[in-house]
Amino acid sequence: MSSAGVFTRNWRLKLAALALAVLLWATMRLTDDRVSRLQIPGVQVRVDQVASDWFLQGDPSPSTVDMTVTGPMGDLFRVAMAEPVVVIPVDSVAGEDLVLELVPDWVWNVDRGSVAIEDFAPSTVRLLFEQYRVEEIPVSPRVTGRLPDSLALLAEPRANLLFAQVRGPASEVDALEAVFLRPFDLGTLAGPGRFDVSVDTAGLGGLVVNPMSATIMVEAAPRESRTLGPLAVESVLADEDLVVDPPMVEVTLSGAGLLLEALDTAAVVVGLTMDAEDLRQGLAEDGEVRVPLNLRGLGRFLEATLSADSVTVRRPAGP
Repeated sequence: MSSAGVFTRNWRLKLAALALAVLLWATMRLTDDRVSRLQIPGVQVRVDQVASDWFLQGDPSPSTVDMTVTGPMGDLFRVAMAEPVVVIPVDSVAGEDLVLELVPDWVWNVDRGSVAIEDFAPSTVRLLFEQYRVEEIPVSPRVTGRLPDSLALLAEPRANLLFAQVRGPASEVDALEAVFLRPFDLGTLAGPGRFDVSVDTAGLGGLVVNPMSATIMVEAAPRESRTLGPLAVESVLADEDLVVDPPMVEVTLSGAGLLLEALDTAAVVVGLTMDAEDLRQGLAEDGEVRVPLNLRGLGRFLEATLSADSVTVRRPAGP
């Protein structure tokens, strides 16, 4: 019989015998009480707890280490299969940059009654910390849209919360200028009231805000109208003889009745948007100038329309 036939004949039986031999060898090794040494690579390092006024920046460096353990081979095998991990407790922080020597007591998932932890490679890890800070940050409400045409504002919508307590990493807290509420749409209102609005958490990252909501107060009233005038158009060249066409316009005011009643109508002035020098130059070049009108002295939360949005200014014709 050829030598090749020796290996191929009854090959299934021979393979089963080999597997049984390996199993018996492994069993004998695992039940061997002689002390052996095993290096377990890539043991994870993590921080279990941090003092309440600090937080950990990123992962420990390095985030894994090699750990050498000694003991009976069977116990070493079970330790490797249990996936040990180094868990560092940080009850107090002496500074922002901390280098710690790893100790066996920090290793979890290892029965140290049967095995011993000899060393770590590397033997130290570096932890970077940042201190927590608590600050009172101004709260800024945001409104969008406009009230329905039947309503008018009496005052600026405002929140009942002026400041919120913000806690988090000092660098992030210092960079925060305001805590914004979620935009509140005035177009959804049917009348005045108080409305709960939550804090907009976009961009806050890991910061903790307290409280997480505020109440926006919207003061509104039915919209009313009132007509002033006709009012004379005030010229920017009052000391010069000019023709303004039309010389007077009517002003229709719209807003909450209380604000219309409180308005000082004597302070409402219709004027030209062009300054004196530009007007003189335009008159010199073209003889007449079309100038848009503006309205002054109206106050907030009142709206106005003019019977003419602009006037023609020219010098009077000569004799």
